[in-house]
Formats: sequence, structure tokens, C-alpha cells
Amino acid sequence: MSAVMIWIIAVLAYVAFWFWYVGFQKKVTPQEVAATLSIFEHDDTWTNTQKEHLRKFLLDDDGKDFVMVNLLHLKAPKKESLEKLNTYQKIFLGSLLRKAGHPVMIARAASGNVENVACDHADDWSAAGMIRYRSRRDLMNILPATIGSEHHGLKLESLEKTFAFPASPWFMFGGPRIVVALGIALLASVLHITTAL
Repeated sequence: MSAVMIWIIAVLAYVAFWFWYVGFQKKVTPQEVAATLSIFEHDDTWTNTQKEHLRKFLLDDDGKDFVMVNLLHLKAPKKESLEKLNTYQKIFLGSLLRKAGHPVMIARAASGNVENVACDHADDWSAAGMIRYRSRRDLMNILPATIGSEHHGLKLESLEKTFAFPASPWFMFGGPRIVVALGIALLASVLHITTAL
């Protein structure tokens, strides 16, 4: 294989990855948002304020990725709750990964709060996480398969309390865009060298 062909294939591979990871989806419409929010009509775990926040977030679609910031407090016994939460995460993250979503950060609390400003009853978080979504449309597509599902029930059973909010724009040093580019470039370089010998 010629050097030119190796680098053409490398560029095409990264372009294919870019289309999957970044995507070029249409912005969501008000009709699609209304249809998605209808799944919450009989869900008492979401307040009207939370539903309105979600509605506004979806309608403000900018076509870009975002992260969902989560804090979680596990029920006792924590070992059993953690097993339920892990089962939920395997199913949820499996569907999310197919849409180029993935965890950005997951961490367990190492102590109670070291700073607490005007936050009552907020000293017992068990873990924190940030999950990357490719788009608001992806979130909208995942919600109907999650809310009210058996695996979502496992999440609710495992948590004493939790909150989550979307954050955008956001920034991360490195990340899959750069790692994949470097990986493809390294592989192409090795092939280039070995074919030249």
C-alpha cells in the first residue's frame, strides 16, 4: 500500500469518526419537545419546575454537545444500592455510547463537604459524575426509553437523593476528538514506516 493511500484512509477514518462523534443533526422542533415531555405526564418524580427547565433546555437547542452534571447520594446499605446503580448504568450507558455519549468524569466522595454556602442538608453526597451527550436531540431520544423503564427503576431504588443539570458550553482538555486523531495518526505513521522498509 502506498504512503498516499495510507494517509487518505487515515483521513477518511477520522472524518467518519467525526461525523459519528460530533454529528450534524437538525435542531429539535417545539412539536418534538412537546411529544417528549408527554412521557412525564404521569411521573410524580419530576416537579413542574423541573419539566419546565427541561422544556426550555430542549427548545434552546444549539445543535452542540453538552454535559449533564450529577450528584448522587446512595441509600443504605450502600453496597446493595451501588450494585443496582451499576446495573442501571450498564444499560443506560450502553444506549448512550451508541450515540457517542460517554462519561467525562465519575468520582466517589472522599469526605463530607469542605464548603457549603446556603445549602441545607447537602453534606452527604456519595458520588459525582459528568456525562457527555452529543446533542439535545440524543437526550430527547433516550428519555422515552429510560423514564419509567425497569432499569430506571433500579436507579431510583438505589438513590436517597440526586440532582442533575445540563451544562453548555463546556470544555475539556484532550478528549476523544484529539485521542482518536492521535491514534489514527500513530497507526498511519507506523504503516507508512513499515511499508517504506
